Amino acid sequence: MNKIKTTIVLCCIFLNLGIASVYAQSAGGAFKGIGNNNDPIQIEADKLEIIDDENTALLTGNVSVVQGTTLMQATRIKVFYERAGERGKTKSGIRQIEASGKVAVRSGENKVSADQATINMISETVLMTGNVIVSQTGNVLSACKVTVNLKTNVSNVTPCGSSSGNSNNGRVKILLTPKNRN
Repeated sequence: MNKIKTTIVLCCIFLNLGIASVYAQSAGGAFKGIGNNNDPIQIEADKLEIIDDENTALLTGNVSVVQGTTLMQATRIKVFYERAGERGKTKSGIRQIEASGKVAVRSGENKVSADQATINMISETVLMTGNVIVSQTGNVLSACKVTVNLKTNVSNVTPCGSSSGNSNNGRVKILLTPKNRN
C-alpha cells in the first residue's frame, strides 16, 4: 500500500468523530495572546542583535516572549519589525516572529511545542514544524507540521512521512482523553 501524505483539517476530523470542536481550537489556543491585540509584548533574552538595515532583531539564549496570556520560549527568535512609516499593517509593529530550538508556547491549558515556529502577524497565521506536539487537558496531537489560521481558528495538520526522515508511518497521532461523566 502506498503511503499518501495528506493534510488533515482538524475541525473536520473531530466533527466527524462526534467530538466537540473545542479540541480543534487548541493549536490556535496556545497563541491566543499573540497577535494583533493591544497587549504589550515583553521580550527577554541572553543576547540581542539589532540589524536595522534589515528591520530585524535577533534574540538568542533563553528567549521568552509574553503577550497577553501567551508565553513563548525558544533558543533563538528572529523578529521582523516595521519601520515607523510602515505602521498600520499590525498593531504591534511586528510583522513576523521566527522561533527555533525547542520552541514552546503556552496559554492556559493550551500548549504547543515544535522545533520551529513562524508567526506571521500580518496574515495572522502560525506555522510549526518538526516534532510538533499540541496538548490541551489530557488530549495530545503529534505531527510534523501544523498550520494555524488565527483569524478563522482552523488548523491543518501534516503527518510525518518517510521522506521527512521521521518514522511516523505518514499518520497524524491523536490521544483523546474522555472527560469524567458523573
